[in-house]
Amino acid sequence: MEPVRFGMIGLGRIAARFATVLQGMAEARLTAVASRDRFRSEDFARTHHATEVCRDYLAVVQNPDVDIVYIGLTHNDHYEMVKLCLENHKAVLCEKPLVIFQHQAAELVDLARRNQTLLMEALWTRCLPAFQQARAWVAAGKIGAVRLMTAEFHHAVAYDPESRLFNPRLAGGSLFDLGVYPISFATGILGAVPVDVTGAALLAPSGVDEAAVIALRFDPGALASLSCGFNTTATGPASIHGSAGHIEVENCFGPQRCSLYDGQGELVDQFAEPVPDGFVYQIRHCADLYRQGQIESPLIPWRDTLSSAAIFDTLSTRCGIQRLEA
Repeated sequence: MEPVRFGMIGLGRIAARFATVLQGMAEARLTAVASRDRFRSEDFARTHHATEVCRDYLAVVQNPDVDIVYIGLTHNDHYEMVKLCLENHKAVLCEKPLVIFQHQAAELVDLARRNQTLLMEALWTRCLPAFQQARAWVAAGKIGAVRLMTAEFHHAVAYDPESRLFNPRLAGGSLFDLGVYPISFATGILGAVPVDVTGAALLAPSGVDEAAVIALRFDPGALASLSCGFNTTATGPASIHGSAGHIEVENCFGPQRCSLYDGQGELVDQFAEPVPDGFVYQIRHCADLYRQGQIESPLIPWRDTLSSAAIFDTLSTRCGIQRLEA
């Protein structure tokens, strides 16, 4: 079996992690890379054994030795780069969040469908076995009807108005950087779109959200209480409470373990699959989709990407969060 060939656009910290995992996989390899800095691109290529340094992003997209383009740029550049890939009928795996406005997500999904081109948001936690096991327990009715889900992801960061985390021109804010994890956890566990979205945010001086709490309501009666932020560190377990038991997941942003409890709080089952880096599951899943000629991931369906973007829109409007012009 020939390895699926990845090209990379944007060569920052998350891209380096992706490329490091890629090197250890027989089913995939790195062929072409590009960034805005030629010297950085050359150094990245040497470190991660890419076969070609391209002059610009378009050269990666149009490279015949690239099957899938991985986009690791800052959030503000995702829409244009994903669109460029899809217009050139090039499969694309883009870092989360795919985009920051729902209308952009809808446009890209429609373009992927029309051009029959693979489009996958890099929500790597959805591909983890522990997450899949928790979702399977829920689907099998192990805890009855889901009533409440809780998840948090806070990481304390010093305020810097020019950093990508706090700069609105770079689509900064805790919702985009961290909030996507608890949101994806809730929608992924239920396999549903919320029917009501509320929340509150603390704004940084730059106008982006420094921290946020998010409340989602799903039919026929499940609630999700979620939070994210840069103002403290809080990375506790995520939980799923049902009418006949509950599930505790190690966390919402990279779990490797989960536990199942009955209605009396007694442990019924446990699951654990430790791995050096969970990116391996995401890369393998994306490569498999490409080989199979699929254009949409069943683990990260377009419905959930659209839903996440709609939640961003609603919360940003209600909380007065500053964002780029659409």
